[in-house]
Amino acid sequence: METTMYSTMNVAASNNMVAEPATELEVASGNDRQFLDFDISKVQTLTLEQLARTEKENDYNGNPLMGIYHFQLIQQIQEMCAERGYRAEIWDLFAANNKDRRAPGVSCLPQKEEKFGERAIEAHILRRVYCNIRLYDLDKGEGDEAITTNLAVSFHQKGLQVGIGRNVVICHNQTMLNREQYAATYKDGSTMGVGLSELLEKVSIWLDNLRNITAEDDEKIEKMKRREISAQEMFTIIGMLTALRVASETKHKEIRNGATIPLNQAQIGRITEKMMLAYNHKGKVTAWDFYNAATDMYKSATLDQPMILSQNLAMVEFLNTHVL
Repeated sequence: METTMYSTMNVAASNNMVAEPATELEVASGNDRQFLDFDISKVQTLTLEQLARTEKENDYNGNPLMGIYHFQLIQQIQEMCAERGYRAEIWDLFAANNKDRRAPGVSCLPQKEEKFGERAIEAHILRRVYCNIRLYDLDKGEGDEAITTNLAVSFHQKGLQVGIGRNVVICHNQTMLNREQYAATYKDGSTMGVGLSELLEKVSIWLDNLRNITAEDDEKIEKMKRREISAQEMFTIIGMLTALRVASETKHKEIRNGATIPLNQAQIGRITEKMMLAYNHKGKVTAWDFYNAATDMYKSATLDQPMILSQNLAMVEFLNTHVL
């Protein structure tokens, strides 16, 4: 039976039955004075200095709507890294738009455009900001195998999220190999929300314990690399992920599951294609290959921002339960 499954994957790939991988949306950048049109490019890179120049959003009492401005949150985490002597720098910083009429990811204020110019940075309210802070001190390996450490910060309309873990340098894909490496200011699946001060305290604990976190991550990564997934087992995994997706959307309460799913339907199609190609090209797939293929889809340009870290954590827990 396993030989048949393996052959099915090989034949499908060799007969060109697998479509070319979908082209990801580009992440664009404007200039120091103005953003590009967010309707044309929904995800744009920027600097921390530019982010600090954007319009601040406050509550009725004049306080930051999320308890802290996005740029201040990033600055505070950078300072926490520096206090511990870590070499930390912003690796990626994105602003993203979404089409929610009540709370769009980006709002442009005409009165500020009149003052600062068309699409001026100062005229924008940014409600969706995602930042990767790279910690260089515990880097290891070279070339495509190089591993670093990353602290992800996600600021959006639901609240704040942070996550930490080892990363493949070439991919910039966040890893969080257990639930303790994630926190949010709102209830996210089975993760209870914490206050802003507790969120920052969580980051502080991570930084104080960084060497142990990276050592445990490295050990788990090696375990994932050793864990080969047969072609037959891969079909079972894809089926389980599909069932989770169906259960999350069904109208039947008796089978509905409200937990965050590791992959949506489009992502399941993409990862199935990637795995078929991997079996065709390499003859084998490991748990680490599978996880990396999933994290490659957890990015601002291709996924609703609040789900980037949430789906990542859901995938890790799925692998821990069913694969590792």
